Amino acid sequence: MTPSSRGVRFLAVGWLGFLVQAATLWILTSFARWPWLPATCAAVEASIVHNYTWHVRWTWRDRAAQTTIATRAVRFLKYNVATGVVAIVGNVALTAVYLALLRVPTVAANAIAVVTLAVVNFLLADRILVPRLSAVIAAALCLCSGTASAQPSSETIQAWDRYVAQAEARIERARGVNAPPSTEVTGETIDVPSGAIHHWRGSVFVPGVTLDRMIGSLLRGACPSDVPGCGAEPHMSNNVAESRTLSRSGDTVRTYIRLVRRSIVTVSYDTEHEMTFRRWTPTLATARSVAMSIREVGGADHGFLWRLNSYWRYRQVAGGVIVELESITLSRSIPGVVRPVALPIVQHIARESMAPTLDAFRARFES
Repeated sequence: MTPSSRGVRFLAVGWLGFLVQAATLWILTSFARWPWLPATCAAVEASIVHNYTWHVRWTWRDRAAQTTIATRAVRFLKYNVATGVVAIVGNVALTAVYLALLRVPTVAANAIAVVTLAVVNFLLADRILVPRLSAVIAAALCLCSGTASAQPSSETIQAWDRYVAQAEARIERARGVNAPPSTEVTGETIDVPSGAIHHWRGSVFVPGVTLDRMIGSLLRGACPSDVPGCGAEPHMSNNVAESRTLSRSGDTVRTYIRLVRRSIVTVSYDTEHEMTFRRWTPTLATARSVAMSIREVGGADHGFLWRLNSYWRYRQVAGGVIVELESITLSRSIPGVVRPVALPIVQHIARESMAPTLDAFRARFES
């Protein structure tokens, strides 16, 4: 089953489950005259049973068929308890809040509560029904990217150019500022028309090395391919399949790197980077790396990586060199249907991938 078809089925079952819950609640409160509290609990349970049944029999039928009856029973119990506790408690609590604050009908208050809890229920369901959350997110991303432009729009590029110009002006102003660098990797995602800019920062102290030695090593291309921080790519220390120097001219090095992005889905890119070093003082140097070419392997373009810039500052201090890095990338926008779940994961992966690269950079020169 393709990711796109699985994504369509997942969304379809979810919407039907919401209709089942709303219909059950309406019948119990309007015809059976149940109080809203037990009616809400019963409606949520009906939706849970509905969603579980169709996810097993339809959405993930290829995986469910390989399990035993006992395994399915245990899985249903875990699914029911996990999602049931959150859904029933959350629905009851939020429905009560919305009834009191918004003074809307019971069904409308419950509908708002369902939307509020959608992300939590999605996470719990995924961890029980399928091995990894990324499988569902990848399906939704691939489904949405099927209708996306193969290249960023002119508005997207203009927004990228404006952001990069502002970032480079700020970096230039702060070039000589010797404020203590933060040891924490930080970053943010900025929405632009039909795209998203991801901006991350980190630093590392490399002891026992001089700035002269470090810059000389970088210009000679002496760093191994598994430490891309030595050349072009800022935070892919474990995701470089191949790397080689294409040319050198003065303080500029042009490199080829095959990147393998393993964030939400696995995508490989053939990329070429131009990195220019500048020595400002005996204790300060900088480097600007720009991806001159990014081609997704296989000829497709899912829009997961459109642009990539990185900015390095190397500062000699007592006992070693402080290396500071800023990474700015451009991708297609994150689809709204998975954004509440996907965005925190994208940010977590970016944070967890930059720190090991800086550590690898330090280890290379320490050795």
